[in-house]
Amino acid sequence: MSDHEDMRAHIISRLERLQTLDKLAEEISSPRRGNGWDPSKIAEAVVRVVPQSLDKLARKAVRPGISSGIVDFFRPAYAASRLAGPPTLVYFPLWHVKGYYECFYLRDTGYKIRVDKDVVAVEIDGETRDLMIEEPEGKIGPDTLGLRLKRLSRLLTGEKRYFNLSNAIELAMRHKRTEMYVTSDGREGSTLEEVLPNSWRTQRMFEVGHLKVEGAATKIAASKETKERVVQRFQERVVRIPETSRQILSNTFVIDELTQYYVPYVHFPVMRGTRIDHVVLYAASAEVPDERECKLVRNQLGL
Repeated sequence: MSDHEDMRAHIISRLERLQTLDKLAEEISSPRRGNGWDPSKIAEAVVRVVPQSLDKLARKAVRPGISSGIVDFFRPAYAASRLAGPPTLVYFPLWHVKGYYECFYLRDTGYKIRVDKDVVAVEIDGETRDLMIEEPEGKIGPDTLGLRLKRLSRLLTGEKRYFNLSNAIELAMRHKRTEMYVTSDGREGSTLEEVLPNSWRTQRMFEVGHLKVEGAATKIAASKETKERVVQRFQERVVRIPETSRQILSNTFVIDELTQYYVPYVHFPVMRGTRIDHVVLYAASAEVPDERECKLVRNQLGL
């Protein structure tokens, strides 16, 4: 049974024993629950996205398509595209968080209760309730004595009628489960697959040294987002405390998963004729990123 199911069962069990919502409110004295309120209680997992082999990445960088190979075929050997230096792996942190918010609370309300056409009077708890005729929209005017007498006579006809039940207390629940990612430059989104395809291999890591790959320099980009700030942004997205409540009984904010990924890009300096082309690839797939991401990598390398 999940935590929110435990809490729901706990509240229902107490209500069955106490019989009234007021007594239930008196007995539940600790409304804030869950690890989300205190980021220091959340242990994040650290995962690296596994790069492809440097040989495969280098071949893609030197000859990104068939046309490049054809052009090199007609060039003299000394002018063919070739690596002009060692590659550099640049890792960008990516945060991903999953969790939920749940709130049990009391609220004051009233009900409009419709009755059958043959009902002339209603008594609840020893008190007679006034029956009202349902007026068509736009025809409700001042409450005059003549209008009251007219309504009373219409109660004896077959027109629709209702009575108001006020001073009711409801036990309500609000529940939302979601996920969010935050990139190193502060962009956020809802689905991890938007920035981390399922086809990319990942591996749990326990020290920064696991990011190193023999034959390549390694650089880790700084992230604008700390763990505390990521949790705060997630809280702003998921937590919606009821604005109209009589009393909050349970206010639960839980982080189920908090993961920091290290996403690798690779940079190759490639000599093409007489100029150096700075090639940037996703190291996990050997594909070319969009211009925004290429620019982030070049900025990290001072290019």
